[in-house]
Amino acid sequence: MATVKRINVVFLYVLNLEKERRFYEAAFDLGKPVVDAKWWVQYKLGDGSDLALHQMDDKHATHAALGHGACRFSIEVDDIQAYTEKLKKLGATFRYEPRQEYGFWLAEFEDLEGNAVRLFQKIQK
Repeated sequence: MATVKRINVVFLYVLNLEKERRFYEAAFDLGKPVVDAKWWVQYKLGDGSDLALHQMDDKHATHAALGHGACRFSIEVDDIQAYTEKLKKLGATFRYEPRQEYGFWLAEFEDLEGNAVRLFQKIQK
């Protein structure tokens, strides 16, 4: 039987690739990208998954594609409070601050173009 192993890459489509690249690199200390192409940049994350930022032509952009809930993903961090403060300094707007839900910490912010991203932290026992 065939099985799904994991999500390989999450692509986040953006209008301003350079601006969003600087934001995400600074926010999450992403390091050197594994793909640095004309239209997208892709980074390895700690568990082997990838995050990619992909340039979107603004004449083809739609509300569904940019910042309006078409896709949400969460980034697992080890200190959600520290990341919240760092993201605010970089210009992120929080939809909700870190709060405990279902046995973990969760927060949601909007990047510089309004894309919604969640922060996730396991509660240490």
